[in-house]
Amino acid sequence: MLLDLDVRGWPCLVVGAGPIGTRRALRLAAAGARVVVVAPEATDDVETAHAEGRLVWFARPFEDADAAEVRLLVTASGSPTVDDAAAAAVPSGALVSRSGDAARTDVAFPAVAVEDGIVVTVATPDRVPGLSRWYAERLAGAVDDLAGLDSAGRVLLAGLLAEVRAGLPERSAPGGVDWILGLDRSMLDPILLDLVRRGLRAEAKERLLACLSSS
Repeated sequence: MLLDLDVRGWPCLVVGAGPIGTRRALRLAAAGARVVVVAPEATDDVETAHAEGRLVWFARPFEDADAAEVRLLVTASGSPTVDDAAAAAVPSGALVSRSGDAARTDVAFPAVAVEDGIVVTVATPDRVPGLSRWYAERLAGAVDDLAGLDSAGRVLLAGLLAEVRAGLPERSAPGGVDWILGLDRSMLDPILLDLVRRGLRAEAKERLLACLSSS
C-alpha cells in the first residue's frame, strides 16, 4: 500500500529520527497526522518541528507504551531489535511501515522531490527507497527543461495560471476553457514563454488567456 491514505487526525508514531524518520515524520505531520517521534537524538528539522508544535518529540529510547494507541507506526531506528519491538507493541489492525524492510511493510512512502512548488512523487515497483529517491530528484531537476524557464519564470507562470484558474470554470462549453488542451498549448507557446522570461506579467497573462481559450 502506497501512502495515499487520508491520515488527518491519525495518531502516528515514528521510532527513530535520522534522515528517513525525519522525512516521514514531517510528511505525516504536513498531511495532518498527530505525529509523535521517539528517539534519543533527532535532526534539526525534527527539533524545529517539535518547537513549532507540528509534532511531538520524546528524546529517549522507545517504550512499549508509546505504541498503545497508534494507527500508523514508522520504524526507522536503524536497529532491527528496536524496530521489531515497536512493531510488536502496536494494537491489532495498526499499519506498520518498516524502513528498509519492504517485505514486511504495510505502507510504502513514495520518494518526493520539490522544485519551485512542483512536487514529484515516485514509487518503484520493488519499493527500493534509494532508487525511488534517485528518480524523483532527477525528475524534479529536469523541470528546467520542460518549458525552458528558469526558477523565476516557473514561479511567474504558475502564479498566472493560479490567478486565471481562480476566475474560470475547470471546463466549460465552447468559448470557455479546456484545461487539458489549453495547458498543453500554453506550455509550448513560444510567445507566452518569451513574455514570461522577460517578466512581462500583464502581457503574459493576456497571452495565457488566449492559449487557454478553446475557441
